[in-house]
Amino acid sequence: MSEILKEKHFNPKAHILTLLGNELIKSPVMAIYELVKNSYDADANKVDVRFRNIEDVNNGVIVIEDDGIGMTSEILEDVWLEPGSDFRKPINKETGLRQIIKSPIFHRVPMGEKGVGRFAVHKLGSQIYLVTRPLLIKFKEGSREIESQILADYEIQLYINWKDFSQSKHLSDVPIKWKIKTNTDEFRFKEKSGTYIRLSGLKESWTKGMARDLKGQAISMLSPKIKKDTFKINLNFENQWLVDFPSVNSILEEAPYKITAFIDSSFNLTFEYEFNLKNNSSIGKREILDDPKYNINIKGGIRPDFRKYLERKEYEKDVIEKLLIDFDREELPFGSLFFEFYSFDLDPISIRDYCSDAKILKEIIKSHSGIKVFKGDLRVYDYGEPNDDWLGLDLERVQNKDWFSNNQNIGYIYLDPETSSCLIEKTNREGFIKNDAFDLFYIVLKYILSEFKSTRLVDRNKWLRFNQKNSDKLFDDKIQGFKAIIDDTNFSDEEKKKKLIEEAEKLEKKYDEDTQSLLIPAGVGMTASVALHEIEKLVPRMEETVKSDPLKKHIIIDQVDELREYTEGILSVLRKGGNKPVNVEESIIKSFNNYRSKFIDRKIDVKIVVDPNCSTINSDKRFLITMLMNILDNSIYWLDTVYKDEKGIFIKTIKDEKSNSTSIIIADNGPGFKDDISLIIRPFFTRKSDGIGIGLYLIDTIMMKYGKLDIIFDKEKLQELQIPAFYDGAVVKLTFSKNQ
Repeated sequence: MSEILKEKHFNPKAHILTLLGNELIKSPVMAIYELVKNSYDADANKVDVRFRNIEDVNNGVIVIEDDGIGMTSEILEDVWLEPGSDFRKPINKETGLRQIIKSPIFHRVPMGEKGVGRFAVHKLGSQIYLVTRPLLIKFKEGSREIESQILADYEIQLYINWKDFSQSKHLSDVPIKWKIKTNTDEFRFKEKSGTYIRLSGLKESWTKGMARDLKGQAISMLSPKIKKDTFKINLNFENQWLVDFPSVNSILEEAPYKITAFIDSSFNLTFEYEFNLKNNSSIGKREILDDPKYNINIKGGIRPDFRKYLERKEYEKDVIEKLLIDFDREELPFGSLFFEFYSFDLDPISIRDYCSDAKILKEIIKSHSGIKVFKGDLRVYDYGEPNDDWLGLDLERVQNKDWFSNNQNIGYIYLDPETSSCLIEKTNREGFIKNDAFDLFYIVLKYILSEFKSTRLVDRNKWLRFNQKNSDKLFDDKIQGFKAIIDDTNFSDEEKKKKLIEEAEKLEKKYDEDTQSLLIPAGVGMTASVALHEIEKLVPRMEETVKSDPLKKHIIIDQVDELREYTEGILSVLRKGGNKPVNVEESIIKSFNNYRSKFIDRKIDVKIVVDPNCSTINSDKRFLITMLMNILDNSIYWLDTVYKDEKGIFIKTIKDEKSNSTSIIIADNGPGFKDDISLIIRPFFTRKSDGIGIGLYLIDTIMMKYGKLDIIFDKEKLQELQIPAFYDGAVVKLTFSKNQ
């Protein structure tokens, strides 16, 4: 006999229930929340949570009582005592997806779906006494419409001592017994249905800090949008622990920045923003309402980020293009979402401009900062917990000071529990399972936050200028001011005055030299990163070609030429520079070649028209290529956000004999610039969700040396420059007029 087949069924030890309770429910506060969710799912109007002698683990008692529909004997036996039951959201055998069975009275989408919430009792105490009286509901045949509802003529009483579930016994060896009582005089629920749970043999004593934490959590368990008196959580500690507990609502109206954003399932955004300082009317108020620049379809706007997400997953290029086509056709998998966001600046000077009580503000911000998520009426944990920076705001702040930290905001995200079933909560209540729907959810939220960051920045800078006066002047302006002060001062010793002026001029020269030297690595970094990214994808293709049999010589020649173009692009900004005549057309083509595969992938047509009278300009070739690449990179990104059959970039050079200047114009048919040029060229300002915001600032800084950077919005000006009407998006003009 060559093999022996054996068979055995899992036979868990009784102790597994206690282990599951401790592992799945991470804190007493979360245990209370799980029991509250059970009450919500049972169509309760309210749940009372009472604590008795909880500083004493031996005599302490926790009571959770609701006025829901209770449990029948069958539900107690087949659902409550069956861990992992899919009673509330059964699995469809054909599709494998969960079906949503709404509650019978209030038609609530159940928040408990995994059948593990009852393990919360293990976390809190070793003994449970449960009493429940059910409401017997009969539905009309073939529907969920109620035909009748009758209060049951019985009440169930159940007692469990979890210490009976020792490690030595198997789970099947520990019977659970309950009583079905029919004498109404002995009922706890005499005139209504409901469930009463008393927990004793507490696992730990409670403290004032835990009580106040639970109070804060109880406030945030329910959606701020829940209808009044729909569902209420009442806490009672029988002491003064919760006296003077601050309400988060008391500071939300004082927030200097507020936004609301609604995105429907078709990606249509409705964006509203308000900036207002209650205690400083001098700065003024700004609102954005019904603005067509903001109320747009954002599917195109998040498309580049979705593309990068697919690239990070290392899909093949053709697979990425197919998935993008699918993305273009589909709606949001989680339905609509509503985002409410309140942002604060917490430095002392700023606080005084909008806040009534700085101490209370800081206390509430400390307890409630973060971005919470709600499905229907109830919260999804752990999002928005202290130090849970799940959207990476602190990292954004480190990389770009124009972002805001996680701990200076209070945000709420509201999801429809029925349409967002693809966002699945983890069993341990630590957020959603990371799947494709969640990844898109994350991308959408980062897009909204990026829009808010850019919009907020306008008012933040205005506010800082008002309070800090001239402290944000450019270094050049400060030096000029310093020199003017010296010049206007009546020095007794003219020689000392002259020396001060000379020292100021040395500082000015040194600053200019340092600025110019920093521009080189910035250009090298961008050029190299683009080229190396393309080389990384090219090398496997070259390996495949070399291994082919027979060898496809014409393909390998093309690939070697492509590799040469990328390396030349890097070398062009590494070679020693200096101002000298630079071939304009050659520089444009080198910049174009660095992005050639992106132009092909995104089906972007590039037209280059070079005036024969301006074959060269005097500049540093490294600077010129860096500037052109930055502009092309921006055009590629924003063209990927629009849905047009034809996408194009137009590059034109113009020679002006009168002024002896040469201009390079780059125009596209993308969405164009949303902001004023003063913002566009500001360092670190960007509307890209993952942008750094130094590109146009870098260009503006370089062009001060050679001439001028212009952003053209005027349609008549474009006609004068003979830019085809097709290119109606962003138009950037580089004019080289100095030392030409």
